[in-house]
Amino acid sequence: MNKTFGATERHDQLIVYGKGMKAILIYGYGEENEQGYDWRHEFTHKPDKHEVLQTIVDHVNKLTDEKILTGFTWNNKPVYLSFENQFNYKAAYDLAFQTNGASLPVKFKLGEDEDGKPINHTFRSMDSFTDFYTKVIAHVNTALNDGWTEKDAATEWVETLDI
Repeated sequence: MNKTFGATERHDQLIVYGKGMKAILIYGYGEENEQGYDWRHEFTHKPDKHEVLQTIVDHVNKLTDEKILTGFTWNNKPVYLSFENQFNYKAAYDLAFQTNGASLPVKFKLGEDEDGKPINHTFRSMDSFTDFYTKVIAHVNTALNDGWTEKDAATEWVETLDI
């Protein structure tokens, strides 16, 4: 899907044109730099409901993954949450918790700054590590729930299409 700026509100629609041989899907709404946008996908044929829904679901999944990976900051530091990093944080946190902090300090590369330089942080106390890890889990859960909500709404909307 392509991000198209100029939208002022959400206006989900499927426009079929060219004697029913093509269609444009317009879906969602967001704002970036004080400009509204929606997502658009052009079909070179008239899609069925399943294809429209699958196009939206695939896109929402991609956006959800991106939000999880790069949408989290902690103490003004960008944190890259790959699956491997999430696993490493959990393993280190679990060990620190089980040992009452005896395994601390532990150092992680959280991400990179705008110049590509590593941003490292050393967790020296359970309080700071708990704050960090709790917020990581909350971020992941919020991203997943937002994605599920959007996919549920898409399912309901697609069912109303007359195609």
